[in-house]
Amino acid sequence: MSSTGSVMEKIEKNKVKLTITISPEKFTEGLKHAYNRNKMRISVQGFRKGKAPRKIIERFYGKEIFYEEAINHVLPDAYEEALDEHKIEPVYRPDIDVESMDEAEGAVCIAEVFVKPEVEIDGYHGLTYPIMETEPTEEDIQNRLQSEREKNTRTVTVDRAAEMGDIITINFTGYIDDEPFEGGHSEDYELTLGSKTFIDTFEDQLVGKSAGDDVDVNVNFPEDYNKEELQGKPALFKVEVLEVQARELPELDDEFAQDVSEFDTLEEFREDIISKLREEKEQQARVSKRASVVQQLVEKAVMEVPEIMYTARIEEMTEEMRYRLWTQGLGLEQYLSFSRMTLADLQDNYQTPAKEEVEARLVLEAVAKKEGFEVNDEEVREYIEKVALPSQNVDELLEGLHENRKEAIVQDLLNQKALDFVVEKAVAMEEL
Repeated sequence: MSSTGSVMEKIEKNKVKLTITISPEKFTEGLKHAYNRNKMRISVQGFRKGKAPRKIIERFYGKEIFYEEAINHVLPDAYEEALDEHKIEPVYRPDIDVESMDEAEGAVCIAEVFVKPEVEIDGYHGLTYPIMETEPTEEDIQNRLQSEREKNTRTVTVDRAAEMGDIITINFTGYIDDEPFEGGHSEDYELTLGSKTFIDTFEDQLVGKSAGDDVDVNVNFPEDYNKEELQGKPALFKVEVLEVQARELPELDDEFAQDVSEFDTLEEFREDIISKLREEKEQQARVSKRASVVQQLVEKAVMEVPEIMYTARIEEMTEEMRYRLWTQGLGLEQYLSFSRMTLADLQDNYQTPAKEEVEARLVLEAVAKKEGFEVNDEEVREYIEKVALPSQNVDELLEGLHENRKEAIVQDLLNQKALDFVVEKAVAMEEL
């Protein structure tokens, strides 16, 4: 016999209320747990720490001293039992209120839970997608060749006046009110004209100058400059031009092909570029096809998605970003500072992709369910084999796979089958 019980009541279209009852015996287990965890921290006159019986502590401090930790210990399991009993799939953490708790009577808790919406979907045979040209154009080929040339640009010293795009080497000292300011001096500094590395019109005023020239550059610091003492102030930079260098693109010939690839001739290199461009365009066409089909599925679906599902996905995306940054040795707060963003800005950027992901997942789940797709253990194993690291043992990963994680994998595989199904039955159209 279960030590807990629950009653479910639908209170909104996608929200239910669970009244969870915890038996006196189960609540007493929680009290014992709370006592054992805390007894060493509680002092009672006449007893050494950790030796005072629970009843004595409760008499001294009040019987409720262990109630909060006791309910925190027993409620998670009781909540999960209630979800299983009523076959509820929550989409966000519940709002929980403890209505009553007492060792003699047990406890009663109210959990309000958002659940997945019902999705009605039909008419997904013969969806359309745009035809995309997958054969590279001559312009595509030339752009890729030019990109390869620019990657292999070399710089050469030139005996002429500097032009935009040139690299100049300079010494400079900055002055405000005829006094040098901190951070305003550098020697042998390489500056690419047009890069907007420096403030205001600093780089523009060096165009047309040659090696050996001394130049007075007048600028104004912006009002939002990162050093408060310089904000909005006019400054004079005395600049000495030491060298002017220009970028020189390599010739498109067999020697170039040999330098940048494993091919001996430019023609062979060109054919390889064509092949890779074709693969990229085919991949882009596949992505576009699937995106078009999913968008139409969402448009055809009848569903009322609770806003909390979007909120949950935004929070997940935020934590995913935090983890990615952590693997790079960077904290989320540092990243936001560098990017001049707030957490609210970041999460605002996630609004649209989060909405698209949630709705796509819901409609694909509906298609999978309607078509009766299934996933077997072998398919789960194949998935684990694909994502496992070379050092990981697949059997051990499967054995240690938490049931919730397995369910998530199964649902992802079902969604993939649903997407493959509707894409396979989609029809190409010149224009949508």
